[in-house]
Amino acid sequence: MPQPRVRFIGSRELHRDLPKVLDSLEDPAARYVLTIHSKPKAVLIGADAFLALLRGHTPADRLLALQLGALVQGLESTSNDEEGIEEEVGELVEIGA
Repeated sequence: MPQPRVRFIGSRELHRDLPKVLDSLEDPAARYVLTIHSKPKAVLIGADAFLALLRGHTPADRLLALQLGALVQGLESTSNDEEGIEEEVGELVEIGA
């Protein structure tokens, strides 16, 4: 099973290339991590990919959630809410499921 492709995109690049990015989100495997000052702020996925997430998580989605969770923790490790992030990531990937 091919892994979803994840691409980091800065806010300026997103602003410049928005039509192209939106077109690429037609591919359900397309994933973007929007960064501001090199810190992840949002994940962009297409509507079909979002609906698929609501219906059930695939192993690739769980892996992506773990990777993004680790990335956010690593970049924001000075945050006082580190335990809250771990709980959110745990809920997102349904640990033990």
